[in-house]
Amino acid sequence: MRALTVAIPRLYSSRRGRRTIRAMLMRIVFTLVVPGTIGFSIVAINFYRSERDHIAQSTMATARALVSAVDRDLVSITMASQVLAASPLLQTGDLAAFHRKASELVPVVSGNSFILSESSGQELINTLIPFGESLPFRASLVTLRKVFETGRPVTSDVFSGAVIKRPTIAVDVPVFVNGEVKYSLAVGIFPERLSGMLVSQHLPPHWIAAILDTKGVLAARTHSPDRFVGQKGAPALLQAMADATAGVVETTSMEGVAVLTAFSRSEVSNWAVAIGIPVGELSQELNRLLLLGGASALGLLLAGLALAWYQSANIAREVQGLIPPALALGRGELPDLPHLEIKEADQVARALKRAYWILKQRTNERDRAERQKDEQAKIVTDTLDEFISNMSHELRTPLTSIAGPLGLLDGGAGGALTPAAARLVALALKNVQRLGRLVNDILDIGKIESGKISFDFAPVDVGAALEEAMDSSQAFAQENGAVLQFDTASAGGVVRADRPRLVQAFGNLLSNAIKFSPQNGVVVVSMERAEGRLRVMVRDHGDGIPDAFKPKIFEKFAQAERGDAKQQGGSGLGLSIVASILAQHGGTVGFEDAPGGGTRFYIEIPLWTQDGHCNPELQQADGG
Repeated sequence: MRALTVAIPRLYSSRRGRRTIRAMLMRIVFTLVVPGTIGFSIVAINFYRSERDHIAQSTMATARALVSAVDRDLVSITMASQVLAASPLLQTGDLAAFHRKASELVPVVSGNSFILSESSGQELINTLIPFGESLPFRASLVTLRKVFETGRPVTSDVFSGAVIKRPTIAVDVPVFVNGEVKYSLAVGIFPERLSGMLVSQHLPPHWIAAILDTKGVLAARTHSPDRFVGQKGAPALLQAMADATAGVVETTSMEGVAVLTAFSRSEVSNWAVAIGIPVGELSQELNRLLLLGGASALGLLLAGLALAWYQSANIAREVQGLIPPALALGRGELPDLPHLEIKEADQVARALKRAYWILKQRTNERDRAERQKDEQAKIVTDTLDEFISNMSHELRTPLTSIAGPLGLLDGGAGGALTPAAARLVALALKNVQRLGRLVNDILDIGKIESGKISFDFAPVDVGAALEEAMDSSQAFAQENGAVLQFDTASAGGVVRADRPRLVQAFGNLLSNAIKFSPQNGVVVVSMERAEGRLRVMVRDHGDGIPDAFKPKIFEKFAQAERGDAKQQGGSGLGLSIVASILAQHGGTVGFEDAPGGGTRFYIEIPLWTQDGHCNPELQQADGG
């Protein structure tokens, strides 16, 4: 008993560095909930894409129906105009009477005016102007010439009317006199007529519908027609309509809003209808699903954490129930075993009781042996050693299952405990350790790293550190088909740094350059001195960094797809770690576009001077 008691103080010097049972249980909860949340997000995104495709196809069908309606409307106007063109008043040349007749029929054909013109383009009749007044030449001479050349009806593109000076569409039909085309009779149509067709579809308020002529000019529009009718449509939309008669394209509206546009172009008139759906409206359902999933995941997470908290409290109570038996065994008393629900804790408690009887039995044997002859003393000692060995064997398995988690709890590796929980766990661990000492140190708690980063500054040859980093990166470079090249002629130097951390920073830059180098690309490493600082440069020959990503290059978890970069995994922490290491050394890290393509990252760090001092920046970073 004396030997066991003397061994007790040794275990209390163990460093705390174990994760707590509570932290481990909560980590399990995270492990279960997070994958489910990710899975739900994937399902929601797929559902969003399916709904988006469905809406796009439905909208494209609406566009087809609208463009067919536009064709039918133009045909009906053409037929009505042809009937009027056969009027006997034109055959006899009674233009005044025809002016009156045409003015009466303007509402019937749903037009805005009738215009009778000669082949020169001179208007003879315009129902917008009283008969006999001076009339201008036609504004759409191309359409007029086609009528006289072909003798067939022609629909114009959008043009500015010669009289009203506003966007207009004209449907011209030939007027035959004695078998020859003598006049062209045109029906002028204002964009409001076509806009009415779009409005009648009762599209959602923020959807934008438009009709475009053969040249891609807006002939009608549901939103801001006064502002945009007569202008060209969006370039991306016009390009898509040039490549296909129908389809869906992502573009930007005339107001600058991102839209998903479904379009259909008529194979008869070559006019088109386009319907734009704001992308923000499409993403509302996805946002709702993700919000619902996030709320559900948060609810599950909170419930799981609460359950983990409750169960960890139960485990702590079970472990604390071992403290009185352990203390009783330490005093040489028979342990009073509590009722324990956890199997492992119950096994340890029963092992404590068995240990008491074993200890009592061995102690009695030792006492009897001491009363025997001197020659039996060695036998008694061997028996005691055997007792220690047997006791260690009996207790190691169940005690380890308790001592390990307690060490994790007490060390805080999995997260901070509340002060009350920390005191309870510390007390439990303390008594389990004491039990270990009572059986002659049968358990070894061990030490683990605290996880805190420390820096050991000393003079470092940067060239040698670079060579070490390059040697460590050779295998990775070979795997990715890159070649490392060290400009040995560049000026090196000595800096005051933590060599392993500095090598780590160099390695991260090399790894980044290797990942974004093309096959057989050369990664060039060089050094130069400037104003008491040493600059180390790592240059790749990839496609460079996108301009939009440059401000985020050193942020944590930041990643960008660059050019022909081989699909290498990464956490997005490498460059952030480099920046953190350099900050501790009073240095900086940056990058620039390399001449001829690629990117050049550079590290600047104060040189270690010959008198054993460094620049003020490093003194400040190192605390002087």
